[in-house]
Amino acid sequence: MDLSQLSILAIVFAVIANMIIGALWYSPVLFANIWMKSLGKRMAELQTSNANIGYGLTTLAGIISAIVLSLFISMQDSVTIGGGALIGFLAGLGIASARELSPTFFEGRKYTLFIISAGYHIVSLTVMGIIIAFFVK
Repeated sequence: MDLSQLSILAIVFAVIANMIIGALWYSPVLFANIWMKSLGKRMAELQTSNANIGYGLTTLAGIISAIVLSLFISMQDSVTIGGGALIGFLAGLGIASARELSPTFFEGRKYTLFIISAGYHIVSLTVMGIIIAFFVK
């Protein structure tokens, strides 16, 4: 596999989309209130000096996800935007969301947290797949 064939621009746009979706997903516009209630925390408790580390790790995870998703998509003989969306959706549902099940069960997390987190992964990776497929030549 030739990594030089991956589109840096696609990866950058996919990471930006991931960050925007995450910012909206975990904001009061969408699921922040339900998420915080399920965590048993208040916004003030989450806004600490460690937030920058969290944003940095989230960005790093987005970069890694975009690169791996680019590899998955580039392995296809023919790539369409719909195909990129499907690959992203399947990665979100079958890999990212499925990986959330064990900590949900073993750590006694509320299932609401699982649904919010799994939903974020599915939507984000689907959009990232669309963006990456758009740039594949």
